[in-house]
Amino acid sequence: MLGRLLGLLILAIGLGVLYYFLLQPLAQAQAGVAEIRYSLRAFFLVPLCVVFGLAFMIGGSNLNYRNVEAKSLNPLGWTLFGLVVVLTGLGWWWFDQQFTALGYV
Repeated sequence: MLGRLLGLLILAIGLGVLYYFLLQPLAQAQAGVAEIRYSLRAFFLVPLCVVFGLAFMIGGSNLNYRNVEAKSLNPLGWTLFGLVVVLTGLGWWWFDQQFTALGYV
């Protein structure tokens, strides 16, 4: 149960970062603000929180994503991390396309 609650907390953090650091700057761009600041770290942090938060919500404390003794990821962990990398790239591409369409370079 604790693992699932932790997953929910991680997911909530990711959604908060998404709103504050990415969606608010996008809304500012849509409003035509001259200078906009956003965090590049958020492009990695949001998918990381969403993927691992959902994984912990589904798998709970029994989620076997790492080898504790060897301090490395197992195949499930690498798959989850690969998904994070793909979502990071897609998120950056989408965000860049939105800003380009609004006339920002």
